[in-house]
Amino acid sequence: MEIGVSVYPSFISKDKTLASLLADVKIKNYDFVSIFPHALGLIKNGHVIEKAMREVEITLKGVGIDYIIRMPISVNLRDHIYYTRHFRVARAIADVAIKLGAGVIVMQSGKTGRLDLEIEAIQQLADMVRPFNIKIALENTFSVKDTLYVVDNVERDNVGFALDVAHAFLSAQGDEHKLLDDVKLGTEKTIILMIHDNFGKLFPQVEPEDALAYGVGDLHLMPGEGRIPFGKLLKLFGDVPILLKIKDPEKFRKIPTKHGLIELLTSL
Repeated sequence: MEIGVSVYPSFISKDKTLASLLADVKIKNYDFVSIFPHALGLIKNGHVIEKAMREVEITLKGVGIDYIIRMPISVNLRDHIYYTRHFRVARAIADVAIKLGAGVIVMQSGKTGRLDLEIEAIQQLADMVRPFNIKIALENTFSVKDTLYVVDNVERDNVGFALDVAHAFLSAQGDEHKLLDDVKLGTEKTIILMIHDNFGKLFPQVEPEDALAYGVGDLHLMPGEGRIPFGKLLKLFGDVPILLKIKDPEKFRKIPTKHGLIELLTSL
């Protein structure tokens, strides 16, 4: 079972470089990381910064860990007003993935706007990266069904599903049975399984610093700190790569080894 970890830009500081973060992940025997090229200075005004990309490439190869690429969350290929600007950034990310030799690009889908524009754009991106054996994984912003609809209508064999379990749990409003039913819809199309925890509650809307106290929203907790039944969920999948998404730097520092995480997930 391949398991990776998201290395969020906020983790990088003067005291903790990208290289040291990657080394920490590798020491704990994880197989890959998810990186954010746009936040590492690799893209400016929709264009790839070659010098910055070479520096990141040297770091990645120096540590010797596999990696996947994360599209900016702000990318909305349904936005007909600023479509050109969004697509320019998305295309630049695809270019970075090609040049760095990444195997997967993860991007969110399901924002408001023109669905036909998004489908056409993803088709173009998929055709662009196919010769390099790169897959595009569409992540559910919340609803599993809505994202699978996009995957099905793109009709490209290198486009699949990035199932964010925690987003699906929020969409199911904390209903365990509905979560498992929704997840079953996407098992065959899932390229990567994205895990973090929450309590399945969206309301009431509160200030960010109050969210944990209320137990609402997309909290990005460690598995076991919320209510998601990971043990039951994992039984629905075969050997699919798993990505741990923990945003709190202190919790990231304390994540267990790969073996420890597997034991934790199967016990829940």
